[in-house]
Amino acid sequence: MILALPAMMVFSVVSVELTSTSTFCNSCHIMNSYHDSWAVSKHKDVECIQCHIPPGVTNLVSAKLNGLGQAVDDILERTGTQPSANVSDASCTREGCHDVATVLALPKLEKPFFFVHSKHIGREYQGIKIHCTTCHSHIKGDKHFEVNTGVCVTCHLLKTAPGAAPAQLAAGALPAPLQTADQKIAAPQPPAAAMPAIPTAPTVASEPAGTPVTRCRECHQPPAEPVMYRGMKVVHAEYVSYGAACESCHRGVTAAPGPMSDDRCLGCHDFGRERIKSVTQLHEEHSGGQHKVECFACHGLIRHGPSAQTMRLDQIDCRACHLGQHQVQQQTYRYTGPASDAHQQPADSQAVTPMFMAHVDCTGCHTQSRAVTDKRAAGATVAVASAKACDACHKPGLGDQMIPLWQKNTRTLYDAVERMLPDAAKPLASPRAEQLIQDARQLLTLVRLDGSWGVHNPTYTQKLIEQARDRILEAMPGTSVSPAPASPAPSSTPAR
Repeated sequence: MILALPAMMVFSVVSVELTSTSTFCNSCHIMNSYHDSWAVSKHKDVECIQCHIPPGVTNLVSAKLNGLGQAVDDILERTGTQPSANVSDASCTREGCHDVATVLALPKLEKPFFFVHSKHIGREYQGIKIHCTTCHSHIKGDKHFEVNTGVCVTCHLLKTAPGAAPAQLAAGALPAPLQTADQKIAAPQPPAAAMPAIPTAPTVASEPAGTPVTRCRECHQPPAEPVMYRGMKVVHAEYVSYGAACESCHRGVTAAPGPMSDDRCLGCHDFGRERIKSVTQLHEEHSGGQHKVECFACHGLIRHGPSAQTMRLDQIDCRACHLGQHQVQQQTYRYTGPASDAHQQPADSQAVTPMFMAHVDCTGCHTQSRAVTDKRAAGATVAVASAKACDACHKPGLGDQMIPLWQKNTRTLYDAVERMLPDAAKPLASPRAEQLIQDARQLLTLVRLDGSWGVHNPTYTQKLIEQARDRILEAMPGTSVSPAPASPAPSSTPAR
C-alpha cells in the first residue's frame, strides 16, 4: 500500500509523457494520414500537443480525459472516421512559438496576393473573428498546415444577398442565398420589370467597419509585363490608362456556390432545422474555437480566376443576352389565377389551361423542326408546334379538329374588338376614358404578341379580348358590339 501511491504517480507521469508524443498520435489508424502530412510540414519539429492542446494545466487535464474517452471508443470500435482537431491562437502564440508583435510587424506580402497580417489579426465581421486558423489550416492530406487561399476568396468575394442582414437573423433562420461580388456582371439578369436588379458591390464609404474589401486591386495588381494569350498580346497598362475596369474583360471571374441549406449542416450533425442558431452564432462557433470548420465546408467551394471563367464559358447561358423572348407566351400558357395587375390579367381562376395543369411543357407540342428562314446557311432550326403532337396523348385527329376552331374564333373576336377602338388621334371625353382605351390596347397587344391565337390557352385568351371589349364600352358608351363567337372549352378528352 505504501508503494501504491508512488507507483500510481509514476505510472500517471509516464502515461502523460507517452501520450504526449506525436508517435502515440500515429498509433490510431485514423490519424495516419495526418501524421504523415505533419512529418513533412514546416511544423514537423513541433509535437502535436503543442498546437492541439492550448497552454495551461487545465487544458492539458481536459485533453487527457478526452483522449481517454477516445481510447475507450476505439477499443469498442465506435471511433468516428472524420476526426476533428482545433488549434487555438493561444497555442500559436505560446512562448517559443509565434510572437504577436512580430507577426503584426511583418511586411506586406506581394505574391501571389497582397496580404498584411496587421489588417486581419483581431478583426471581426458578422460574428467571424479572424484567428490564425482562419487562414492557416489543414486543407489537403499532403498539406498539414498551410495557407488556404479559398478562405481569401470566401471572405473578400462572397456577399450576402440583398435584403438580408446576417447579424440580425433570428434563431432557426437559415442564411440567405449568397452571391459573389462580381455576380452583378457575370450572372444573366432578367428584365427590370420582372425582377429588381442586383445592386452593385458597396463602395468603401457604405461598407460597415471591418467589411472585407471586394475591389480587385486590393488583392493583386494588373500584370506589369505584356501577356501573350493564344497569339494575342495583351498590355494591361494600356487598358488601365484608359480607365477600363477589370470586370470589363474579366467577367465571371468568381463562380458563386449554390444557396446554403440544411444539408450542409446535416453532413456533420444529426439535429433538425429547428435547432439551427443565428448566423452570427454559427460563425462564432465554426470560424474558431472547439468547433472550427473550413469556410467552404458550409459555403461551398468558390472558384475564382481563370478556372471560374473557363467554367462559365463552357456553360454559356443564352439568357444573358436574350431576355424575355417568350415571356408573353409563358404568361399566357401558365396563367393560374388572378394577379395584382388587373388590366393585364383576367380576374378569373377558371382561365387555367388543363395542359399546364398536366405539366405539359413547350416541347410537348413544339415537336417539328423547321429551318430559321434568315439563317438557313447556319443550319439554325426552331421547334414549331404541330397538330400531330396532340395525338401522343389524345384521340387521333383532336389537334387537327380543335386548333383551327380555337384560332378562328379568337381571330374573329379579336378583329371585332379591334374595330371598336377609336382613332388614336381622336380625343376622348375624360382621362379615365383615355386610361381605359390604353388598357384595352395593352390587352389586345398581349393576344397579338402571344401569336398562338388561342392555342396556348383558349379560355385565357378569350377573357383577355373580352376585358378589352368591356373597357372600350366603358370608355365609349353606345359603341356597337359585334357578337362574340362561342369559344369551345379545352377538350377534356382523356389521354390514351
